[in-house]
Amino acid sequence: MRQTSGQPVAGIATAARPSAAAGSTARLTGALAVTLGVAAACWVIAIQRMSGMDMGASARLGPFGSFTVLWLVMMAAMMLPGAAPAAVRRARASGRLLAAPLFAGSYLGVWALAGVVVYALYRPHGTVAAGAAAIVAGIYEFTPLNSASAAAAATVPAPDSSSGLLHLIVHRG
Repeated sequence: MRQTSGQPVAGIATAARPSAAAGSTARLTGALAVTLGVAAACWVIAIQRMSGMDMGASARLGPFGSFTVLWLVMMAAMMLPGAAPAAVRRARASGRLLAAPLFAGSYLGVWALAGVVVYALYRPHGTVAAGAAAIVAGIYEFTPLNSASAAAAATVPAPDSSSGLLHLIVHRG
């Protein structure tokens, strides 16, 4: 091997080449940045589109297409920041960078289905019904059922092949 400044040339090339782990970390960091960037952009769009929507509990949902687009934008804005670490873990576990956007897309797909259900079942209601629903949801947070469910979910790891949604359904009820 040829010598250059006392080091073999192959050694210099190896030292200058980033490791596979460093490249993987850089790609995963990029995936995280893109996911959070999409969420930030969705916040901007949601704020612009919802300007003047201050009708409270008596608000109408509008046409299905408009509602669906705004619902997805709001879900991406609010839910992607919390799902970003899971998307990165999924990409790291699978070894494929494409797993991160697929995870985020499927996650938002589930929220889109929830939006369709909301649209189908929604009926305008008064402030008393809205307040009662919020109180019931708050009380549930302090029930033994919620505590037991959260403890069980925290102790049972999801298999590598399962989705986050499946893990939530199986272990969180």
